[in-house]
Amino acid sequence: SEDMGAITAKINECAGKDPGAFDADPMVIEVSDDEGGAGGAVSATANPQFLEIEAKLNAIEVKLEFADAELAQRYGRKVGRDIGILYGLVAGLIVFMMLLVLLPKLGGFI
Repeated sequence: SEDMGAITAKINECAGKDPGAFDADPMVIEVSDDEGGAGGAVSATANPQFLEIEAKLNAIEVKLEFADAELAQRYGRKVGRDIGILYGLVAGLIVFMMLLVLLPKLGGFI
C-alpha cells in the first residue's frame, strides 16, 4: 500500500502490541584465556544431540565431496578422450593432406 494513513495506522497497531523487553536474566558466557592460545575458551558445553547431528552432517559432507570428486574425474576422462580423438583426427588429416600433395610430386620421380 502507498497510502500514508494506512501505513501509519498499521505502525500504531503494531506498536500497541509490543510486549516490551524480555523479563529473564541475561545469559552470561565467560571467556577465559587459561590455555595460553590465541583464542578464548567458552565455558559452555554443547548439547550431545547437537554434536551427534554435527558428526552425521560432517560424514555426509565427506561423502558428497567424494562423489563430487568422482564425477569431476569422470568428466575429466571424457574430456581427455575427446581431446585425444581430436588430436588423432587432426594428425590423420595432416598426413592425408601431405600424401595428397607429395604423392603426385613423387610419382614423377618414380
